Amino acid sequence: MYGKLFFIEGPDGVGKTTTIDLLKVALVQRSGRFEFLSFPGKAEGTLGAVIYRIHHDPAAFRIATMSELSKQALHVAAHLDAIERLIVPALKSGTHIFLDRFWWSTLVYGAAAGVHQAGLRTLVEAERLVWDKFQPALAILLDRDQPIDRDDEISSWLKLRDAYRSLALEEGSHYPVEIVSNMRTPVEAASAIVTLIDRTLEK
Repeated sequence: MYGKLFFIEGPDGVGKTTTIDLLKVALVQRSGRFEFLSFPGKAEGTLGAVIYRIHHDPAAFRIATMSELSKQALHVAAHLDAIERLIVPALKSGTHIFLDRFWWSTLVYGAAAGVHQAGLRTLVEAERLVWDKFQPALAILLDRDQPIDRDDEISSWLKLRDAYRSLALEEGSHYPVEIVSNMRTPVEAASAIVTLIDRTLEK
């Protein structure tokens, strides 16, 4: 039996890292194997690691400038590599996969950077095709009304939040999507997510 695919999304500063750390502790006690992965990840020896460095320090690769669409194309390439080499084989082995981010971030942050929208959607559609039958069993959008310990301009951050919420509504017609509030304590948010995951695994 194949494993199930879960992911968590949300703008930077919403509390994903802390929530995921709590989920790792809780889910290791659940039946079935869980593997937590950053998507696409930046582990040494991977395409994701190289693209992360290109994105954040292009000068180290003698790249003077890059278009925003080309940056997103590189990230999608790293996604495809992670899907084919790591994620799909793990799902086929029966391992449940929990991803920190999905292609949602490509759309949301790409749009915020002014990326050509038709081109961006085409890149994401190519990624959708590679996922094939491995659709998410559950998508979690972690939500707050303000970022945690960040200096982001609040109006820009709220636009990201609104974009994520709109995308969650749009994608909810394709697979289960839950918006989980992280306005109280991280423990409460993680507990709510564990309950949702348990219900999904029971189906």
